[in-house]
Amino acid sequence: MTTVNLTRPARARDVLAAEWIKLRSVRSTPLTLLFAALAAVGIGYLVTHSDVTHWPTMTAAARAAFDPVSDSFTGLGLAQLAFGVIGVLAISSEYATGLIRTTFGAVPRRRAVLAAKAAVIGVVTLVAGELIAFATFFTVMAWVGLGLGALVRHTAGAITAMTAVVFLLPTIIHALPAPWDTRIGRFTLDGAAQQMIAQHPHAGYFSAVGSSLVVAAYAVAAIASAALVITRRDA
Repeated sequence: MTTVNLTRPARARDVLAAEWIKLRSVRSTPLTLLFAALAAVGIGYLVTHSDVTHWPTMTAAARAAFDPVSDSFTGLGLAQLAFGVIGVLAISSEYATGLIRTTFGAVPRRRAVLAAKAAVIGVVTLVAGELIAFATFFTVMAWVGLGLGALVRHTAGAITAMTAVVFLLPTIIHALPAPWDTRIGRFTLDGAAQQMIAQHPHAGYFSAVGSSLVVAAYAVAAIASAALVITRRDA
């Protein structure tokens, strides 16, 4: 008879395999990825088709300001939200059902669990993002969602917080008087991400490289904060 050593620490590949099984086994994951693809591609197509239709009647100034990349990515807002929701659900659903106790019982090193979740959703959203042609920002959105999910531990609350940070906060900042709208806006996740792909960069914002660092900082801050609190709270 084969015996299993239950005291053996879980290996990294075992934790990764477990997180992959959990992520792909729930219906919300493929449905959310499908929504992200349809939103990004569908809305982008409608906007660019409109550009083609109206191009002959556009003024010279309008043609000079035309940004094909930005117009193609018009649907990114909804896709960003979808990828962030995947990150939130990757951990908040376990807190909601109590499964997180089982997870931490099997893998007592909680930061290893968080790292495995970040790796799995990072790879999934990276691949999906590549297919949608905007991998870097989508992956960051998933990690921000994961971090907020670990911090808030409530699905609705984490999604609300993510929506506020990504969409509501930039809107409020853009309403500030100049030059504060630019000085602060360039540090927002949405503002920095848009600069990464802008053909006509906004004056006063960081360059594409600087904006990339701002976007990366959001992911680092979210995961680092989650790693800090995940070992200090009861499951």
